[in-house]
Amino acid sequence: MKRKKTIPPSQKLNFGFGKMLLFAFKVAIDLFYGCHDHYGTRRSHKIRVRIFAQFCRRQGIRDARAIDHEVITAYGEYLRHRLKQPFTWPDGETDKIISTSYAHNLISTVNTCMHAMRRDDELHLSARKALKVARSNIRKTQIEADIADTKTAADRMVAAGMGRGAAVVMFARAWGMRPNEAMLQDLDRMKREVAETGTATILEGTKGGRKCQSRAVPAGELQREALDFALSVRPPESRCLLSKTDNAVSFYRAVLNRCRRILKKLGIPSYRELRSGFAQDVYEEIVQGPSPLRGPIRDRVLDRIAREEIARLLGHARLQVASSYIGGY
Repeated sequence: MKRKKTIPPSQKLNFGFGKMLLFAFKVAIDLFYGCHDHYGTRRSHKIRVRIFAQFCRRQGIRDARAIDHEVITAYGEYLRHRLKQPFTWPDGETDKIISTSYAHNLISTVNTCMHAMRRDDELHLSARKALKVARSNIRKTQIEADIADTKTAADRMVAAGMGRGAAVVMFARAWGMRPNEAMLQDLDRMKREVAETGTATILEGTKGGRKCQSRAVPAGELQREALDFALSVRPPESRCLLSKTDNAVSFYRAVLNRCRRILKKLGIPSYRELRSGFAQDVYEEIVQGPSPLRGPIRDRVLDRIAREEIARLLGHARLQVASSYIGGY
C-alpha cells in the first residue's frame, strides 16, 4: 500500500492555515498564542490584521506565500501616508487618517502574524523606519471619563439587563481596574478588607499575573459605592462577577462588548479611558491641583509622588507609564 505523500506547510496555500487569507491569519494567531490563552491580545491582532488582509487583496494577493519584502514595505508606505492625510484607492474608496500609535500597532500585528505563519522573522518590518516617526506614549488629549457620565452609562446598562457589565464599568472608574480584574476580583475579600483597613487590594485577574499586596486602593465613597453595587449584581454562590458557567471570553462577548457601545454613545471611548479618569483623580488629590492635561505642573516633587502612586495603583512597574494616562512633563 502506497503512503500518501506529505506536503510541507510551506508549500500549502496560506502555509496550511486556511483557504481565505484573513481566516488563515486568524487561525495562525490562535495557534501561536493558544486558543484558550491571551484572549485580549488575540482579539486585538485579529481586528487589526483585517486592514493588512484588505491591503493584500487590493494588491491581488490571496495567498500568504506571495507576501514578500516588497509587499510589506508597500504596506508601511501606505500607513505612513495615512498618518498625514486620507488614502484614496483607484476605485474611489478612501481610508481615513490614523494616529501614530495605531500605525505602530498595525505594523506590530503584521510582524506577529507573519511570524506565526512562517515561524521566522524574514519579513519583519521596523515601524520606526517605515513610518519615519517614533511612537509617543505621552497622553496629550483631555480625559473623557467624567464620573457623572460613567454613572449614566452604568444606569443604561442596568436598564438593558447588563448589571454585571455596569459593575465592571464602575470598578474601572472607581478602582482603576482593568476589565479582566473587575470581573475576577474576589468581592467578599474586598468587602472584608475595606471593613478592616479602609482599603482593598487588587489581586485577581492582574496583567501578567502580577499579584502584589502593595496595590491597595483606598476606599472612598465612590469606591464603596462601586463595591456594594458589584456585590448586589454578582451571580448566586459566586465570589466574583462571573457565574459558574461563565468564562472571561464569553463574558467579554456577551456583555462587555455591548457595554462598550453604550460607553461610546456617552462620549467615553474605552474601558481604559475609565482608568485614565481614576488616575487623574489620584493625581489631582495628591498635588491638590490640576493634572498636566488641565494645567501646568506646579510642584515637581509632588508630581513625581503622584506618578509613582498612579503606577502602583494601576498595576504597572514603571513610573513612566503614568504619562500615558495623565500626560507628561
